[in-house]
Amino acid sequence: MDSFGQPRPEDNQSVVSRMQKKYWKTKQVFIKATGKKEDEHLVASDAELDAKLEVFHSVQETCTELLKIIEKYQLRLNGMKS
Repeated sequence: MDSFGQPRPEDNQSVVSRMQKKYWKTKQVFIKATGKKEDEHLVASDAELDAKLEVFHSVQETCTELLKIIEKYQLRLNGMKS
């Protein structure tokens, strides 16, 4: 949590990262247990989705940081007017 009591983007990212890791581990165990081969098209699709999610999270984190900077800037501007 940040100083305003809001969850930090890195907290959310770590949760997402842990969920992704657990998903992939579970998927690999399932594939080994059933003796099935991975569908190469599905693997490619998963990789593409993961890449898009990484970009999304990066943009989300950047926007959050920019918002914090703008809020601080506005507070300072308001302090100068007083």
